[in-house]
Amino acid sequence: MPLILIVEDDPTVQNLIRTMMETEGYEVITAADGLEGLLKAEIRHPSLVILDIMMPNVDGERVLEEMRSREGLTDVPILIVTGRADAHNAFDRLVGARNVFPKPFDPDGLTGRVADLLAGKGPP
Repeated sequence: MPLILIVEDDPTVQNLIRTMMETEGYEVITAADGLEGLLKAEIRHPSLVILDIMMPNVDGERVLEEMRSREGLTDVPILIVTGRADAHNAFDRLVGARNVFPKPFDPDGLTGRVADLLAGKGPP
């Protein structure tokens, strides 16, 4: 069963995404900030990460940079879900345009993209 790591500091959004992913049959772990997310990624090696950008302490941008430079995590697909207005411009080149979801996001679009990435359909 694929393991999804959700790194999101807003408990309401985190619980919404968690419920969506569990409903789709995925195993889910969560982190409330970037540091916790990096630690869990290192320990659990998720199949996919859903990452918020604007978080206290270690933000999502730093998590993305760290994951892309750490052995064993460089190829993990990352979906960005953020309220940051310039998200597409800032992250398209890093994760791919189809992997950036502005808040509020389309639940069907997010679950569909997760399924596609985990099935190996299309570029990350």
